[in-house]
Amino acid sequence: MQRRILFSLFLIFVWLDLISATDKYDPTTLVFPPYLHTYGIRKATRMHLFLFVQNRTRFNNPQGLAAVRLKSWDDPTTEKDDDEVTVYGVNSGENNIIYNTSMTGLSIYGLQEPSEQRLNNPHGIAANADGDVFIADTGNNRVVRLINSGKQLQFVAAIGKKGNGPGEFNKPYDVKLDVEKNIYVADAGNNRIQILNAAQQFIREISPSTGAHLINPGGVALIHADAEWNFYKESFLIVIDSLNQRIHKFSLTGEFLLKKNTRQFGFSRANLQYADIDYYGNIYVTDLTNNCIHKFNRNLGYITSYGRKGTGDKEFIEPRGFTIYYRFGQIFVAEAMGAQYYWIGTDIFNFKTNFDAEKSLITIHFFLTEPSFVTADIYNDKGIWVTRLFQKRFMNSGTHEDCWQAKMYGTKKSLPDGKEIVSAFKNLKYIPGGKYTITYTFEPTYSSLNYFSKEMNGYFIISPQK
Repeated sequence: MQRRILFSLFLIFVWLDLISATDKYDPTTLVFPPYLHTYGIRKATRMHLFLFVQNRTRFNNPQGLAAVRLKSWDDPTTEKDDDEVTVYGVNSGENNIIYNTSMTGLSIYGLQEPSEQRLNNPHGIAANADGDVFIADTGNNRVVRLINSGKQLQFVAAIGKKGNGPGEFNKPYDVKLDVEKNIYVADAGNNRIQILNAAQQFIREISPSTGAHLINPGGVALIHADAEWNFYKESFLIVIDSLNQRIHKFSLTGEFLLKKNTRQFGFSRANLQYADIDYYGNIYVTDLTNNCIHKFNRNLGYITSYGRKGTGDKEFIEPRGFTIYYRFGQIFVAEAMGAQYYWIGTDIFNFKTNFDAEKSLITIHFFLTEPSFVTADIYNDKGIWVTRLFQKRFMNSGTHEDCWQAKMYGTKKSLPDGKEIVSAFKNLKYIPGGKYTITYTFEPTYSSLNYFSKEMNGYFIISPQK
């Protein structure tokens, strides 16, 4: 099924590389969607924005992002529209919110609203499928609630005022919603996270007074056990703090779980901005100083950093806001003068093969940046397929080691189309002596599954078996 995707501010395209990595810069932890999903628009730049909105606004200090599939957009009779998402972008320097109202249309909140409804240096934003939108209105020391009925953002209420009491704020920086519509606010000037209920009433806080040593908290992200797209059915909260140099992990009730500073994952200088969490609990954090996105597993184990400084493919200029549409692994990134759009892919590092001639044992080592479906095939020196070790085996991110005893085997379900079983499992046979290639094919588990794969090859020589 060809899924359609919004054709607006946040669209990108790049030709997908379906062969193993070369010496060019081509990381694939994130990949660009194929042409039919983006119509050739690779990045949203100032020029793209001008074409859509003329001179009504301009990119000026983009900040937080949020992406949701609005219920009001859904046609329950078809799944073809399930990835038509609404993306909200905070355009802080112009005190407005840019968002799409259709596949091709953009609208702007914050141009002609009355004084009470105007934003002042806003940063973080959160939204849900019901149309609720919450903004950390930093300069006004409050949180603003808007509603989107499907076509237009409308002001609902201002929450809080300047202060340090319950429900009061001092330079709130970011905001997130959980499935129960509780609101988590990074109350930066008060060194705390405030949690409000669905009625916008104060419930509790995570702060130095509760044993959480937060210093000027910034970007926040959360995942809830009851969320539909949550592989491990865990709940936790991520908070960036300490001059954008540290990441905390808490339970949603405020229990401290883990923390990591940037030096611990190899960056002496960093400026961490915003975060989000994917279906597998992996944590993504933008880094303005290093012009990249850092990725961690759900236990804050460092996985990889994606991107570098530049205006080319898979490069960023001061990335800030970051959001994931969990169901299909669609990722949106705001940067200094625009935005980019990706799908979650997969990448492989340190792929190595080792052959123990005495044991006729081949060991394959590699590091995987994303949970993937993995297929392993053996070919002889003429490129003829010999046997399949396994097909579409699910492997999690992290370090892996496979072992193979140089035997030929296969089952009907594991063989490529048109291939016959070489031998049954109950009668395994060693392959003949000779030169062989082992090919691992890695495929992501999200929407990019049918559009992207990556191959890695290892080579070995088998001595004739006695």
